[in-house]
This record gives sequence, C-alpha cells and structure tokens, in this order.
Amino acid sequence: MIRKKAFMVAGTVAGIVCAIFFASGARPAHAQTVPTANAQTSAASSTDCGITPASLAQINVIENDPTLTPSQEVVQELAMRKQLIIQAITCAQSDIRSLQSLLSAVPTSTDAERSIKSQLQGRIDDASNFYLLELGKLGGAGIAGTKTIAGDVLAWREGTYVPLEGQVGDFILWAGNQQLFATAQERMTETQQAVSFIESASNNADLQSVFNAAYASFETAKNGNSAAEAGLQQSLPPDQTLVLIKQSLDALQETYQQFFKVSGIIQNLLPQ
Repeated sequence: MIRKKAFMVAGTVAGIVCAIFFASGARPAHAQTVPTANAQTSAASSTDCGITPASLAQINVIENDPTLTPSQEVVQELAMRKQLIIQAITCAQSDIRSLQSLLSAVPTSTDAERSIKSQLQGRIDDASNFYLLELGKLGGAGIAGTKTIAGDVLAWREGTYVPLEGQVGDFILWAGNQQLFATAQERMTETQQAVSFIESASNNADLQSVFNAAYASFETAKNGNSAAEAGLQQSLPPDQTLVLIKQSLDALQETYQQFFKVSGIIQNLLPQ
C-alpha cells in the first residue's frame, strides 16, 4: 500500500510545482499562455493537496489581464506563486507526518531493525527541515526567486524524498517478513529432527533428497533476506531492495512446498 502511495505522492506535489513554475518562461506583457507542463500535471491536480486546475490557471489569468499595470501584474503574480508554493509545501509536510506515523508504528526486535528504523527516522526529520528552510526563503523572494525555490523543491523531492518514501515502504514490508522467517526456521529445525529420526531407522533416498531441496531453498531465502537488510542499511534505490525482498519470499514459498513434500513422504513411511 505504501509503495502505491509513494508513486501517487510523486505525481502530486512534484507535478504541482512543475506546472506552476515552469509553465511560463519569458514574460511578454499579456501575451504568454500556460502550456501543459508534463504528463504529471493531471496527477498534480489532485484535490488531496487543495490544488485545482482553476488555481493553476490563475497565474495565466494575471499575466494576460489587460487591466493590470506591469507593477500590479508583478505584485499579484508574485503573491499567487508564493501562495501555491505554500500550499504545495503544506501538502508535503502532511505527507511527511503520515510517513513518520507509519514508520513509528513498526515494531523492532533486533539491533539491525532498530538501526535501519532510526536511520530512516533521521532522514524523514531532514526532509521536514528542508521544506521549512525552503518555506523560510519565500519572504524576500521575487518572481525569479520563487521559480528557483520551486525548482529546488521539485528536484529535491524527485531525487531525495520519493526514494526515501520507497525505502520506508521497503523497510515496513521487510520488517513484517521477519516473523515469517523465524517461523520457517522453527519448522526447518523440527523437520530436520523428524528426517534424522526416520533416517536412523530406514534410509530413504527420496526423503533425504526432498529435505535437501527444502534446506537449499531456505538458505536461498535467508540469503535474500540478508541482502534486503543490507540494501536497507545502504539506502539502495527502493526498487532494488524490493526485488531482493520478493526473491527472498519466493524462495521461502518454495521452502514450504518442499516441507509439504517431506511431510507426505514421512506419513507414507510411518506404520498405518
């Protein structure tokens, strides 16, 4: 769910900023129209952030209002640009609070889990501070300054915050899987004991072969789980870590399939 949200958020605020501040280039008096910024603009018009196509069009209306003097146009356009930046940053801060809440709710039981969670919490705090700093620049900014702020916010969000949001999602998924691995380890121990008991009485090639396959799959699953943990610790791109998590779960699923085969063979070998 959070991964889906990450992609939605990427389109929301990033698109808003892009549409507002890169739609207009040079500003010939009352002659410029506002083109569509990019494919993200439709997603950017989400009412989740209180931004509508009508509000985005207000800059264009101001630029093309023949009743305004040049100085009036500059004053009104600057006020509108600052207002929309504030709305976009307010939306971003709301996203950050939601992300903080999701991460805080994740239970941890190992030093590795606590370390990753702490690292992510620190980066979320940095994200909140970044937006506050950008917001603080608005007071003395002119039109060129607002364009610079918008460009900085857009580039930072796409390059830093969206990957962070994906990494938090990966951590939540990975942390939730650790109980699955603990349960599988218990099942592996029990299965190994049962196989050893059966083998001590009567050697069975099929039983040993299937158990070996289960053991190999579980080792693959654990290695993938450890690789995902390392990916989180190293802040790998979220898609890379997600692949590692999926691979570990695929191998764990294969392990359980082999467990069922072992159980079937044991039942057939036991006296009826």
